[in-house]
Amino acid sequence: MKPIPRISDAEWTVMKVLWNQSPLPASDIIDVLEKSERWAPKTVKTLLNRLVKKGALGFAQEGRAYLYRPLVTE
Repeated sequence: MKPIPRISDAEWTVMKVLWNQSPLPASDIIDVLEKSERWAPKTVKTLLNRLVKKGALGFAQEGRAYLYRPLVTE
């Protein structure tokens, strides 16, 4: 895996979820972060998109769901 790009504290929180278990669909990531951080689903989706653009996350489409996985080590 490649080194971690510069990411915000909020993005780091998303990465921790995926380092603990992956791949995960966005709905599972949203469930975890709604409970622990009280973030809205749109906020989590925005963070996922930012992390994909930065190259920290990758995804694969499985049916209608996107499964996210880290591309960098913790």
